[in-house]
Amino acid sequence: MSATIEIPLNEIFSADQLRAVCRIDDLKDQYGKTYQFIRRKSAPKGTIFHKDVALKVYHMLRETEPLPPNLTAGLESFLRSEIEKKSAIAKQGAGFAILSQGFLSINMWGRGNVLFTQTYTVEANPPNLTREPLEKTGVACTWEARIMGFEYELWHRYLTSPQGAHDKKKYLTEFIEGDL
Repeated sequence: MSATIEIPLNEIFSADQLRAVCRIDDLKDQYGKTYQFIRRKSAPKGTIFHKDVALKVYHMLRETEPLPPNLTAGLESFLRSEIEKKSAIAKQGAGFAILSQGFLSINMWGRGNVLFTQTYTVEANPPNLTREPLEKTGVACTWEARIMGFEYELWHRYLTSPQGAHDKKKYLTEFIEGDL
């Protein structure tokens, strides 16, 4: 069993050094805004099936504004299209997608326990999603990482199961919902 521990810093950090680390940068998001703390929640939408792929779908909602209607209305067809074009490669036939404000990640399990992530943003072609490399978008924000962490735990549990039909259904029907 793992535990959280605290390891003392090897060096004495000056006040100037501490001011320089763990700070919020002034990079702008896909809407040209700098970071603001806005609580999010997870709203599961179910699992879609496309050929031999099962993709769990989440909406991640800001408490201050709804998701853009153009993104929510066309999400299922967009996901199916990306799978069909092999833009999101279904290595093991299972994964999950997270739609947030102007950002989409499609996450597919591969190599047994590895998560492969494709990211899309509205930055290049507003209001439409365009695939972007991870170097540009990052993998996930801390809120999306909460959903990803939940999915990692579920997948780990699936990998340690007999991986029968019951175990597959359990993975595909369990979601995280509510405040992140």
